[in-house]
Amino acid sequence: MAKKSSKKSWGLCKDCKWWQIEPKTSPKNNTMGLCIDEKLQPFLLRVSGNSGCNRFMPGKPAKASGSSKAPPEAKPTR
Repeated sequence: MAKKSSKKSWGLCKDCKWWQIEPKTSPKNNTMGLCIDEKLQPFLLRVSGNSGCNRFMPGKPAKASGSSKAPPEAKPTR
């Protein structure tokens, strides 16, 4: 059975350090970017700022060109 997430470990991508967006983009609900959490990198998850999960880590999003493309072309920068 999957572990139930708590509100403390769940958060929005726009406030997460594992979210990577285009260099000249600001984190907003509709901004698209790449999830660079180490365990999720193989999936090339392109998510919006309004997305969220229980692997949330508070911080500023990373920035790299190609992060918002479909599929994402950027390499993780952290």
